Amino acid sequence: MQGIDYTAGSIHRLLFRTAVPMLLASLVNVITQLANVFFLGHTSQSVLYVLSLYIPVSFVMIAIIEAMQLSVQVAVARSRAGGSRAFTQLFVHMMGSALLLAILTGGIVMLLTPVLSWFYRVPAGIGPMFTLYVGGMMAVSIPAVLAAVTSAALRGLGRAQAASWNAVGMAMLNIALVYTFVSVFGLDLKGIIYANLITSVLSLTISLLILFIRREMVFERFAFAQKHLMALRHVGIPVFISYCMIFLSTFFFNKIVSHFGEGAVAGFGVGYRIQTMAILPGIVIGSAIGIIINHNLQSPHRPRAYASYRHGLLQSFALYVFIAVAVWIWRDPLIAFLIEDAATRAEAARYLSIVALSYIGMGPMMTTLLTMEQSGRGYQAILLNAVYFLIIIALGWGLTRAFNEVTYFYAVIAGMNVVGMSFFLPFMRMLRREYVEPSADKDISSEGEATLPNKSYSTQT
Repeated sequence: MQGIDYTAGSIHRLLFRTAVPMLLASLVNVITQLANVFFLGHTSQSVLYVLSLYIPVSFVMIAIIEAMQLSVQVAVARSRAGGSRAFTQLFVHMMGSALLLAILTGGIVMLLTPVLSWFYRVPAGIGPMFTLYVGGMMAVSIPAVLAAVTSAALRGLGRAQAASWNAVGMAMLNIALVYTFVSVFGLDLKGIIYANLITSVLSLTISLLILFIRREMVFERFAFAQKHLMALRHVGIPVFISYCMIFLSTFFFNKIVSHFGEGAVAGFGVGYRIQTMAILPGIVIGSAIGIIINHNLQSPHRPRAYASYRHGLLQSFALYVFIAVAVWIWRDPLIAFLIEDAATRAEAARYLSIVALSYIGMGPMMTTLLTMEQSGRGYQAILLNAVYFLIIIALGWGLTRAFNEVTYFYAVIAGMNVVGMSFFLPFMRMLRREYVEPSADKDISSEGEATLPNKSYSTQT
């Protein structure tokens, strides 16, 4: 099984070779999401309102996608020496688990959609549109989950470039399909559903073909083995819990903003969606760091695991100085380009004017959380996330109700992004003790996973 050798060579070069293809795919995904907002932003405020209400719901399925793909990425990286037959067994176990989780989760969300409509007091005329969009997106998420798992397997095998080019091609196709369905045929939200269905199925097919053509996967008789699902417990569950917390937090974020009307919800949704896309590079860098760490757990290479985080964090900071300043300076032209409705445009610009510069802290924070969730510290990351979101919800709710002004909520988000930088140095010292200092050398189990005494083995996003 060939691919990048992460145990030798320059850390900077390895981060570059791993992160840049993933970042390219991430940036193309950003462009895809911006294109979706643009096409729908030239329809009606009701469509943007539904799109904004869907943001917290989307994190339910994102929880499955991230939990599965990070579990697969870590498991494949750590068991790479087992050859094609071992990989095939591991991959089949993961794909089966992903399929079951996606169907179960999507079904539960569909059943609870009326409750969401009641909680947000969705107007009667918009309720059917919201229900249809949620149901359609949950159904489309099933092949999307399987495609994400397959792409993660390619990255774990050291074939990040193949996975990234696949993502680039599908993103470009998605933009073309959304334009056709929304702008040409006037399908509005249905166009997003159809475009995502087509690109998810194609992405899954292409990734599977790559695995077979490169002989990474072979035809093998399936035999259930619990050991192949261990990464789900150690990595997947903490990641899933983390994204469930994001779901709950954005669920209440929308509730806080809904007090100020549909226009505020739509504007906040656009601004928050731009923020979600802006932090993707930080997530990508953290994922690249995680890949290098998990390829360097054997004793002779452990200092490289620490060095990968230190170099990656510096790269993340440098990148986010540019991203934060660019979004803050160009917020008005960006929002004006994306959406037509004046009230929605003003609210989105107001959100970014307060929060955008804090991305200097939020991006590296996401890099660190991704590193934590792939290096055995996911439950610690969950705790950090819980504190972060609880403070935002409590302070944001209290201040907006006390002063009847939504900008206090935005200011709390910005403040917590800055405060979040306070744990970078403690985490770096922890990694140094774990991977560099002789007294911190750890045994590597026969399963290929690190044994971390007195620590919970976990993950987080």
